[in-house]
Amino acid sequence: MLQLVTVSEILGDAWRLYRLLFRRSIGFAAVVMAVLAAIDCAQNAVSQGTALFALIGIAATVLTIAGPVMLQGALIELVRNIHEGRKPAGVNALLERVGECFWQLIKVSIIYGFGVALGLILFIVPGLIVLARWSLMAPLVVLEGVTRGAAAKSNSLVRGKTKTVLLAIVVGLAVVGIPAYIVYFAPIAIYLQLAFSFVWGTLTAPFSAYLFTVIYYRISDLERPVIDPSVWSWKSLSGAA
Repeated sequence: MLQLVTVSEILGDAWRLYRLLFRRSIGFAAVVMAVLAAIDCAQNAVSQGTALFALIGIAATVLTIAGPVMLQGALIELVRNIHEGRKPAGVNALLERVGECFWQLIKVSIIYGFGVALGLILFIVPGLIVLARWSLMAPLVVLEGVTRGAAAKSNSLVRGKTKTVLLAIVVGLAVVGIPAYIVYFAPIAIYLQLAFSFVWGTLTAPFSAYLFTVIYYRISDLERPVIDPSVWSWKSLSGAA
């Protein structure tokens, strides 16, 4: 049975994965967000212009890139398990898989972010097109082991479904991002902003990873549902055959 590639189906699958994998993903996300929150607190506690402030700034830059990439890679692999009807991998196995493609994930993450930002700065429409067309780079790296031409392959897969993919991403990221931006610009104490950032990031980061993975499967594997039907018969995620 062919799976539909519609905004509602994409968002629906992402939400179903989020609920199904909540316990497994929330702990992983909390660790990553706690590290990022700690480095933010350290930056705010140190005087600007000092060597320590510069050192913390470098660490913050590295962790801001590496942390979300590790989380995204692990959750993409977790979705693969569910898609194939297999028992979800443990933390060690997920980290091992992420380690195998870590630098490639870093590369495509930077390329994706830079491409979208540049497109939005020059002209809004090209930036939005890149947002949709290159959105499958991380899933391609983790799920297919793509090491070269991830942007080109993602572009090829999404072409013809750009509007649907773009709308799904915009709606999904708006739900996740708008509350964060409101709090960020709100006239409240910095520690309250950091606390909200930690809690909200922990709760929403998994959904973002699932969203892009669902798009990948909805486009590349039309004959199989994103969540294998056998999963719904499990008594628990640890009870897979």
